[in-house]
Amino acid sequence: MEGIATVLYVRVANAAALAKLDPQHAAAALKEFRTRVEAVVTRQGGTIVHVRPESVLAAFTDEPGARPDSAWRALLAAAVAVHDVTQCADATSTLQSGEHLQPVVTAGAHLGNIDISLVPRPGGGLNVSGEATEVARVLQSTAVDLYWSVAASRATLRAAGERIECGRIGSMVLPDDTFIDIAEVTGFVPRSDSRSGAEAYQAVRDALVLNQRMLERPREIGNTTTHLKANPAVPFAIAGYRILRKIGEGGMASIFLAEAQDQSVPQVLKVMRIGGSGGSDALQRFMQEFALLAQIRHPHIAKIHRQGFSAGHAYIAMEYFVRGDLRGLIRSGIRPELALAYSMQIASALGAIHRVGIVHRDLKPDNLMIRENGTMALGDFGIAKHVKLLMTDTARGEIVGTPYYLSPEQVQGAPVDQRCDLYSLGVILYEMLTGSKPYRAGTVDELLDLHAAAPVPVLPPPYAVLQPFINRLMAKDREQRYPSADSFISDLSRLKRPQPAQ
Repeated sequence: MEGIATVLYVRVANAAALAKLDPQHAAAALKEFRTRVEAVVTRQGGTIVHVRPESVLAAFTDEPGARPDSAWRALLAAAVAVHDVTQCADATSTLQSGEHLQPVVTAGAHLGNIDISLVPRPGGGLNVSGEATEVARVLQSTAVDLYWSVAASRATLRAAGERIECGRIGSMVLPDDTFIDIAEVTGFVPRSDSRSGAEAYQAVRDALVLNQRMLERPREIGNTTTHLKANPAVPFAIAGYRILRKIGEGGMASIFLAEAQDQSVPQVLKVMRIGGSGGSDALQRFMQEFALLAQIRHPHIAKIHRQGFSAGHAYIAMEYFVRGDLRGLIRSGIRPELALAYSMQIASALGAIHRVGIVHRDLKPDNLMIRENGTMALGDFGIAKHVKLLMTDTARGEIVGTPYYLSPEQVQGAPVDQRCDLYSLGVILYEMLTGSKPYRAGTVDELLDLHAAAPVPVLPPPYAVLQPFINRLMAKDREQRYPSADSFISDLSRLKRPQPAQ
């Protein structure tokens, strides 16, 4: 039998720590927890679906013809359950040191479809499944990861009405790349005719805050939560951001368009699961990208807003470029004067990173982004290398970068300096002017051989005046290239701009 319900899942976050430290007291504490949660659910008109030693699953439905308030009652039950457990002086487990360990409660609530089977669940209780049940369970787990007492989906909050007080927001990303907007429940607004009074509502707010603080203290939790240890099969959430859509997938990270809770301008989130492919080396590279970008403020380098960790994932919040990257402009054709302007902007960005000892090593149209005002910004420093540090991110002889834009020294696995980026700039300038790549081959190996040994490509006659610049940028011997991005800018600024062919 199918239906709609608000499912509430309440669980003791530190149940494992309770059991290990003092089983006798833990059993009493968990029993008290269940008793109090079941009592709250019953008072709010909910149905107990299933009870385990450390959790209670309940469903709230709307009566036919009555005002729909199942979402409100479920969220109120969740918050009051947190309050009642935190206020229970007897529901503690004694540590060997004589201190008391208080149960820490988290809850997830979601309004959606449920499926009630007529076959009873083994051991008692209703046999309820469906989307609402699964999402409520994941929301409870997410609440632990985000240090929230109560996590609710946006659908639940909308149905509950305006009297719900919310704190932080987030988006839960499901395995099929769909999103559920979520928020932290921090309290409730009493009605003007409420008999409970403002003090009772304030007591609930205070209990949610106290419970949250306990979540943030690893000793009391017993290190049993999943912070920085996310299961790849489990959905994740990024606190403080509402995810709008997925816009890309990289070698280390997934890319999302998101709205920050404290800003109206969309941002790009690069999100990497901690403990995923590449392990600590991948995390080091990911964090290195933030460290490299954060130290530079330049009009032609992408802005970094924030770096952080959320629910077992590391993320970098970056500037969003509504017009996309240079690759799209090349496909549609670029006027020569604009190609030269872009090459100056790219060189200006390269000069800024080179002055602080950074070599990009993967310069390509895909990481040259176009702002709404038409200016360009350099982004994606995923394999950039600080030449003043002894990094171990690539072994000697390993090729790093995109084959169409690699310098000869990168092809040969030789040490690189800032001049490898100038070679890539030459390839990009050629492509902007002609619409085609300077070297093409049937295999990657053949392409790499062309970068290493083929003559510098010749521009079409209308752009012959620019050939000396291509020759110096793409010289096979880096000693014959421009010594710096600034020297290229200085040289190009003295050039009379070429006109497009008639």
